[in-house]
Amino acid sequence: MPIHRRHALTAFAASLVLMLSLAGCADDGVVYDNQATAPVSGNWQMNSSVAGLALPSLSGALIGSGTSVTGVLHADATTGCATANQAISVAGSTNASGVTTMSGGVAGGTLVITGTLAADGRSLTGATYNVTGGQCAFASAAVATIQNYASVTGTYSGSFNDSASKVIDITANLTQAPDGDTDGNFQLSGTGDFGTNPCFTSPVTVTNSQVTGGSFTLTYTDAVKGNSVTADGTFSTDGKTLTVTHWTLAGPCGADSGTGSLTQH
Repeated sequence: MPIHRRHALTAFAASLVLMLSLAGCADDGVVYDNQATAPVSGNWQMNSSVAGLALPSLSGALIGSGTSVTGVLHADATTGCATANQAISVAGSTNASGVTTMSGGVAGGTLVITGTLAADGRSLTGATYNVTGGQCAFASAAVATIQNYASVTGTYSGSFNDSASKVIDITANLTQAPDGDTDGNFQLSGTGDFGTNPCFTSPVTVTNSQVTGGSFTLTYTDAVKGNSVTADGTFSTDGKTLTVTHWTLAGPCGADSGTGSLTQH
């Protein structure tokens, strides 16, 4: 992705935003002859397996398509140089061949991401990212995986299980907001049906949520019985499988916790 030096910052910025944005777009099955026309608005995540990086994983929301994109990224976890969900504004572009470069300021330095937009507009291949200067500076550019995560929207069914093998069956109707918030996170709305479970008067509503990259947190609250259940976990890149790595029950029914999974119909 070499470019004329005086245009480097603009091109890097455009590229970073574009690649991250692709992660939130639904998979429309379209292959773009000109990658610059691929949709880029949505939820993206980038990470690297290189040990010791000050920013090992970033997620964010992008808005736009083609050669002009803006967005907000953030560290997925608090590190020595950045706080989780601390907004990093980015801007960038991609050319007709898919060559993508992006950049934005972070902790007194400059975040730079490069790669080639895939023909289906859902990932950046041959990608690297780097931070030059400031508190998060890398020793050198790191190889990165940069992926578009489809929207968590639709009807999901599955169950929550606790350590005593008790099962809570659930059907969830979820809609992910099309745009990210000021920190680059996405919100969910919807309802959940817990069947005949005595702790909930179904359906109950989503009262708190967050989607960022391939992770989610979701709270259902029953305003009548005063119980709530919060589920945290990850989801597949196509948005169809939610893996609940931990859920907790709180309220008059008492405390409980466990794991679970939900699959889109």
